[in-house]
Amino acid sequence: MGKGSGALAVPRTSPAEDNLYLADVTKADEALIPYVQKRGNVALRVLLTDGAAFCAFLPRGGGIDNALTSLAVAARSVESQTHLPLKVATFNTMEAVALLTLCPSEQKLLPAADRSRIRTLGQELTKPG
Repeated sequence: MGKGSGALAVPRTSPAEDNLYLADVTKADEALIPYVQKRGNVALRVLLTDGAAFCAFLPRGGGIDNALTSLAVAARSVESQTHLPLKVATFNTMEAVALLTLCPSEQKLLPAADRSRIRTLGQELTKPG
């Protein structure tokens, strides 16, 4: 099988990494807070699943745009069940935070300018308050 086919390999993460991802994604995009408050554990599972799925799509080839598109198509197919806000900013936040906490080794697959923006986001998220 070539790139882009076969089963997706999601990153193996610890509960601490999962919790950090969930905390950081809502800190980075405060518009997700009402979603999590309303949907509870379902929202948390959706956010974590989408972040992990992005990590799995990225190494399949085609760059970040293909990974984002694949994730958006998958998310749209289950939106009636998950009610995830289907905004570009939401997806960009989920994927950027996933690259910081769930699959940092995949940052090497991004163009240098994108890696720089991801690092800047990481610095912002670690600031107190």
